[in-house]
Amino acid sequence: MKTTPFQPERLSALLIVLALVNFPSTVASAKAKAAPQAPANAASASMPQTRTLTVREISFRGLQTVKEAELLKSLPVKVNDQITIPGQEIPGVLQYLWNLQYFSNIQIEQTDLGSGNLKLTFVVTEFPVLESVEFKGNHKFKTKELLSTANLSLGRRISNQELLNAENRIEKQYAAKGYLTAGAEYSLQSTGDNRVKAVFSIQEGNKVVIEKIRFHGNAAFKEGKLRGVLKETTQNSWWRKIFGQPKLDKDKFEEDKNLLVEFYRDNGYRNARIVKDTITYTDDKKGLILDIYVEEGPIYHIRNISWSGNTKDFATTDILNATFAIKNGDLYSAKKINERLNFSQDHSDVSSLYLDRGYLSFRAQLEERVVQPNQVDLVITLAEGNPYALNIINIKGNTKTKDHVIRRELYTVPGETFSRKNVVRSIRELSMLNYFDPETLTPDIQPNQKNDTVDLTYNVTERQTDTFNAAIGYSASSGGTGSLGLTFNNFSFGDLFNPSAYRPLPHGDGQRLALQWQFGSNNYRTLSLSASDPWAFGTHTSLGFTAFKTKQSYDLVDDGIDEETKTIDQYGANVTIGRRLTWPDDYFAISWRLGYLHTKGGFVSFLNETGVPEEAEEFSITQTISRNSIDNPIYPRHGSKNVFTAQIAGGVLPGTINFYKLIGTSSWFFPVSRDLVVNVSAQQGYLDTFSEDDYIPYTNYFYMGGSGMSSLPTVPLRGYPDHSLGQKFDGESDLYGGKIYSKFTTELRYPLTLSPSASIYALVFAEAGNLWADASSFDLTDLKKSAGIGLRLYLPIIGQIGIDYGYGFDAIPSEPDKGAQGWNFTFSFGQPND
Repeated sequence: MKTTPFQPERLSALLIVLALVNFPSTVASAKAKAAPQAPANAASASMPQTRTLTVREISFRGLQTVKEAELLKSLPVKVNDQITIPGQEIPGVLQYLWNLQYFSNIQIEQTDLGSGNLKLTFVVTEFPVLESVEFKGNHKFKTKELLSTANLSLGRRISNQELLNAENRIEKQYAAKGYLTAGAEYSLQSTGDNRVKAVFSIQEGNKVVIEKIRFHGNAAFKEGKLRGVLKETTQNSWWRKIFGQPKLDKDKFEEDKNLLVEFYRDNGYRNARIVKDTITYTDDKKGLILDIYVEEGPIYHIRNISWSGNTKDFATTDILNATFAIKNGDLYSAKKINERLNFSQDHSDVSSLYLDRGYLSFRAQLEERVVQPNQVDLVITLAEGNPYALNIINIKGNTKTKDHVIRRELYTVPGETFSRKNVVRSIRELSMLNYFDPETLTPDIQPNQKNDTVDLTYNVTERQTDTFNAAIGYSASSGGTGSLGLTFNNFSFGDLFNPSAYRPLPHGDGQRLALQWQFGSNNYRTLSLSASDPWAFGTHTSLGFTAFKTKQSYDLVDDGIDEETKTIDQYGANVTIGRRLTWPDDYFAISWRLGYLHTKGGFVSFLNETGVPEEAEEFSITQTISRNSIDNPIYPRHGSKNVFTAQIAGGVLPGTINFYKLIGTSSWFFPVSRDLVVNVSAQQGYLDTFSEDDYIPYTNYFYMGGSGMSSLPTVPLRGYPDHSLGQKFDGESDLYGGKIYSKFTTELRYPLTLSPSASIYALVFAEAGNLWADASSFDLTDLKKSAGIGLRLYLPIIGQIGIDYGYGFDAIPSEPDKGAQGWNFTFSFGQPND
């Protein structure tokens, strides 16, 4: 990387100004002249004589493309103006001419015309006009790419500094791709009339890979541990040779060095620093060795902690010590001290004691006093200030969502005391709507110290909320399947009869309208329509309705006789009502669903029973209790999602179908770093009848395996075929299912991009699950295990698309002799974190 030299033309201008200010003369030149030796006893010689002269003539010499008349018209000094030498007029003219950026050099000649009159002549050298740009020696980057990087405007005057900056940008672009030894050098070729062509000669060199990172001076931590601290700077290895060899980005390396110092400071080494780093190249210039020299210093522990300035009952010294959670003898950690004092993710820090009670101007000043031997006293002075009240709550950026939909989610209300916890919770609630880009959802806090009030502005960026989904799949048991659907997640039923609201459909009231069509082999068809309002009647009450009709034909007996095919026609409806709860906390919700299902045409009999009804009615009640505290609907980093569902069909209810079903799911998210997240989840399901004579339709059994995309209630298990786990139904059926299931999953997730237009994250997973016919066969030691990698792509208009490549380690009932199932691709569609 080149350093930017001081421009000689700027030095010329400086010399001219100094000459005019300090030495009255007839000619001022850019050339520095030796000043005459002043007599030691001549005190008057220390001060230049001031003269007032009248400018009678002004001219320019050296102009090529700039018109003299235009310069004279705009010049700050005009003919017949009086100027003082030394004075401010001439330096002002020079500054004006430099600011025009027309000239690379300016000299002033002043001619004394006698009788107090003066002639000024400006001798200038114009910057050339850039006519074209040419690159030579570039093979790794196209000319178009380099033109964009150089960022030079044709037809405009060009300076040496602009060309040097272009050189640096080009070299930085090569370095970012691993070509650290690449160099760029410009030259100018005249094309006439003060116009030039800039030619950049590039020496690309070889791509340089970081072969080795070595540490020197490290006694507390091994090299491998320290390499792991570096986020963007890694050394080569066998697997990186497959997936991409590491390159040195000098800017990111500087950031990594800061991380290294922070790591030491977080582990007691308060004075740790990086002394220097060096780069040496291998003999073939294709690799480099990075040497980092550290000075660890002594390890420090906390001795005493003292507080002053705390006057509130909620912040006594005992409470502060308990909240700070750092005590005498603890290892010094700069990160922990800052988190416990200023901000922690769970809002259990000292600052939260004040900020959650409205003390917006609260400040904590930390002084660290080093006490020998190798101990630190923490002296913390608190400036409590006064509590602030919320004044005006503004919302900006909502171009589609109506204000009332946003305001009803806020925990910040005008007139109430400011609370940082409530601001963070409000951001979380707005994020969970999935109407706005969560990465840009930021509050603007504007305190007014005159009256202890605060204005709060929520800045939102609308994202696409409507989805269109289309899916096609195939499984051996179900044949080909597919679906088409439209979902409007921010609909407005209130504007249905408002013609001006159709842009192209009425939106903005936070209601949901969905139309879904599923189809498949064996004449399978399902059409459903659903509508819901999460804030029915203007309260925390949700209300929803779904109507559907299904027709399907199955020949699940493998005897090859088409006459065994059975057709089922179904139609039904559900009404759902729910409520957000405030106990045990306000993350809880409860809902009830009343369902009706009419079936005609005969149930599929896997056991060849007699007396199976040709027509049946199912009435059911489903209760769901959930707690959802995740912080982001697309890519959660914190929180959990827990759901327990209990369904009763028949029994005390009317109808000819009698069973009960219990399902529990729990999913927890833990951040390893800001973006790297661990997700741990578990699912359990139980199905049974009220008596031995009750019949369970096949559509209510549990199924497991594959992607879970099916007309049957299937639990996905990557690495295994669709519907492949469980017990085979009798009657020579090829379908496997069960009444009890368990599934456990661990995922490590990392986002590749979280932009509003598309969110993508990669994952590594390990999971295990199985299905059992009844409680007597339930055995958690008999779980089918799998592991693999995956990718999730969330497109606002489509929803989430999942691709997984999993390895099934165990045999399945349909192929007991095969052993491991090996590698299997799985494709899935749906909403994130379902």
